[in-house]
Amino acid sequence: MKKTFLAVFALFASSAIQAQFYVSASGGYAVGANEKVLGSNVTATVVSELEGSYGEGLHTQIRAGYFFNDKIGVEVGVGYVFGLDQDISKTSGVPTLPESMVAGRGRAFGASLVGIYNFTDNIYVRAGLLTKLGGKTEATGSVNTALPVYDAAGNVIAAPAPTSIDFTTNFRGEFPIGFVGAIGYKFELSEKIWLFTELEYMNIDVTRDTSDLGSFSAVRTDGRIVTRDELTNTITVLTSPLSTLPDSTKASLTSLSYLIRDEFTWGTEGTVKPDAPYSSFGINIGVMYKF
Repeated sequence: MKKTFLAVFALFASSAIQAQFYVSASGGYAVGANEKVLGSNVTATVVSELEGSYGEGLHTQIRAGYFFNDKIGVEVGVGYVFGLDQDISKTSGVPTLPESMVAGRGRAFGASLVGIYNFTDNIYVRAGLLTKLGGKTEATGSVNTALPVYDAAGNVIAAPAPTSIDFTTNFRGEFPIGFVGAIGYKFELSEKIWLFTELEYMNIDVTRDTSDLGSFSAVRTDGRIVTRDELTNTITVLTSPLSTLPDSTKASLTSLSYLIRDEFTWGTEGTVKPDAPYSSFGINIGVMYKF
């Protein structure tokens, strides 16, 4: 029994001697992975799908880790995604539809918990769980159309005129869990400081939950400024069962009405909660400090 205790104590003492804390900071660029349909591109001759991932763009991370021995360690990290614009809706050249262009981009804070294995002093792999802590998917839209203006009672208060509509909508999602994995190469600059580069894969989708209007403006060529409430009244009348507009135009205006809500909860009023893809495959370059 005494020998067993001494053996266990020696094992823990050996691990403690080899154990090592470190912190690291890195930055990099990633392209979209596991891309999903974000919307559609409608022209006079064809309708095509627009695919992408909000994870495409610039990534930064700060991580802290602990190695139990020369081979095995655990790491926690926080990061930020500055996503590039992704086309999510385009309409052009269709007489019965408003001309529109809507782009989305991700702005997200995330966290990870991973295990690390050193194959050699220089080559390592890490893999574990990933989640999104905060941020948003931001959609910016531009719509050009010729609409009348209606009041809350459904009365016409201005005849149809070309109107330029611009808006920004912020989407926020539910708490997600995803996967992150990387293979890297590190090399020593000094006893404390190491440089590293790695190829990283992230697989995560964020289910849309709520949205709120960030900004809105609508101006007609006759100089009249259309308020958000007036545009909402107009869309309600034009998409009513008695409207003579084509169904495709009604659907386009209905989609616009969701985007310009002050606040909206997805999954209500017949809408679905789509998954916003944030998956990516990229390269990171960083510096590590060992204590």
